[in-house]
Amino acid sequence: MEKIPACLALLLFALCTPAQTREGLAMRCTVPPAKPAPADELVRPKSMQENERFRSAPHGVRRIGSHQLEVTWTGGKKVFTDKAPYNEPHDGIWWSYCGYEPKLGLHLLLKQDNYVFTGKLLDDRSGDVLPGGHVVLFSPDMKYYLAYEQPDGQDGETIRLHTRNGTLLWKGFNGILSPDGITLVADFERMEWDLQNRPRASGRLENGKTFTVTLTQGSNGKWEWLPHVDR
Repeated sequence: MEKIPACLALLLFALCTPAQTREGLAMRCTVPPAKPAPADELVRPKSMQENERFRSAPHGVRRIGSHQLEVTWTGGKKVFTDKAPYNEPHDGIWWSYCGYEPKLGLHLLLKQDNYVFTGKLLDDRSGDVLPGGHVVLFSPDMKYYLAYEQPDGQDGETIRLHTRNGTLLWKGFNGILSPDGITLVADFERMEWDLQNRPRASGRLENGKTFTVTLTQGSNGKWEWLPHVDR
């Protein structure tokens, strides 16, 4: 299985099925390791973990051939097809099924697209395919979500803020960067939502100082984490 960064360990401590927490509703494509390890693992195609996730699908999921995944939704079927080369760990495209959340009416699929580990959401009512990630965190009212993806080789993840219909509102780094956007100041250790449905992240600087920041849209339309972190 592919490893995901250790910085997500605090977010991904639960089993990799949808879970209601005080951070909101989470869907995950991760599997806790069988023994202590620095990182959880991703659900692989045709694995035992994927077969277990099949059982959560309300209308059925199956593999049709070696490189096609068929997900049945209320009004039909969607087929997700791998792309060659199949025998290279970071080339081509492959799909895994990660589960279904009835409160959202959504299926989550893991997608490795060359060097990016990301995902897609399939709306069980409409059949629409929405942007997702290997982890998706919904706001408590389920009107917004954060999608996490890991470009291979990037020191940290990319996160995106979407509305429930998939509209992208913001895209950025899963942590605090220096003003020049080059140096990592701190990873986010915890993510939740404030009463205005804005992501609120907390973490710890190298000097031990803790911080909490909120993703805020200014009058000019620009999104940023506020207040600014003072090192």
